[in-house]
Amino acid sequence: MTNIIKIPWAAWREPTYKELTFPDAWEVNVCRMNKWDGPVLSDEEIKNSILNPISKAKLSELAKGKEKIVIVVDDMTRTTPVSRIIPFVMDELEKVGIERNQITILLALGAHKPMSRTDCVLKLGKEIVNNYRIENHHPYENLTNLGESSIGTPIDINTTYYNADLKISIGGVIPHPLAGFGGGAKIVLPGVCGIRTLEANHSAAMRGIGAGIGRMTGVREDIEEIADKVGLDFSINVILTEEGDISAITCGDFRKSHRKAMELGSEAYKTEVTLNNNVCFFNLFPEDSELNQTSKGFNFLMTAPNKMLERRGHIVLMSASYEGRGYHSLIAETGARLYENMGKSVIWRAFVKRREVIFYSPNINEYDLHHFFPKSVKLFNDWKELINELDKVYEGQLKAAIFPCSIQLAK
Repeated sequence: MTNIIKIPWAAWREPTYKELTFPDAWEVNVCRMNKWDGPVLSDEEIKNSILNPISKAKLSELAKGKEKIVIVVDDMTRTTPVSRIIPFVMDELEKVGIERNQITILLALGAHKPMSRTDCVLKLGKEIVNNYRIENHHPYENLTNLGESSIGTPIDINTTYYNADLKISIGGVIPHPLAGFGGGAKIVLPGVCGIRTLEANHSAAMRGIGAGIGRMTGVREDIEEIADKVGLDFSINVILTEEGDISAITCGDFRKSHRKAMELGSEAYKTEVTLNNNVCFFNLFPEDSELNQTSKGFNFLMTAPNKMLERRGHIVLMSASYEGRGYHSLIAETGARLYENMGKSVIWRAFVKRREVIFYSPNINEYDLHHFFPKSVKLFNDWKELINELDKVYEGQLKAAIFPCSIQLAK
């Protein structure tokens, strides 16, 4: 007899879930976040959210008389279903006579890889891809310098974005170790800023700027100061379900709508945890397309109770990583400005300690893994082999907790 548990798997790919099998003798608990399965917003509810912004004029009113419009959206490392939202944005622009040739959709890559047409169809929908100008942000080119923020962050902003008369953003609001949550002004920084700005932002904690998961941080304050300077006129913020659909939306003023999204996200992503586990399985979905995103697997440990996992227990990180190592020009490539093996990080020293770390992915090899993690981390490409290994270590008797996605917050 075996237990079979389904988890979301391989963002933007089919099938959308993976079946995990466990020995019947194990005590296995699935720790799900509050809003893990919905309810999912209908198209009418999405439209109504856009038509009723928080502390801001309606989008159609903001667009009157504007010449150049930019809509900036998050990239494929986020599962925000922009295709469900952006048609309503276009409707609002068309109401006041904005023509398609006035609009640029800017892909907020930060230092991630460019998006292909296939990516754009998945993210935006074929109708949008076939009828609008779409550009990848480039962190080294097409930049305008605007000096520095009050804490010394250099401000190099995408010139297409900066020159627009109306700036609109669509992004997911998920827990983030530096900015507290994604979304809001974070789609500007790091999304459409230059490499110097990204370096300062990613290394902010090392400069003594407050960071943390699921709360307002000093990094977020710096991001928002820069957004004030470069402009962000209408922000659309999405709270996600476990499988990456839309649980809630807030729109309007980028600060006020994001604060409301933080409030909703703090409740939606809260997770009741079981204590005194021998093994904790952390699934990296929705940030599981690339291996270089897997540091997010430690996010939950940063907010979890100390007694969740025994001191000599096992941490199992799970990622589809169907694009292998993936790409991040600032932190993931050999010789990149902020590249560092996780074994040297503060996070590793603080949360791994004497625990064993195992990595499961069918799509990477040991060279990939140990580029990011110390050689003490064991790789398993086969799920059954991993389970057999743990079964031997604990002699068939263990307590395990499964965390189905990487956007969960501990209660």
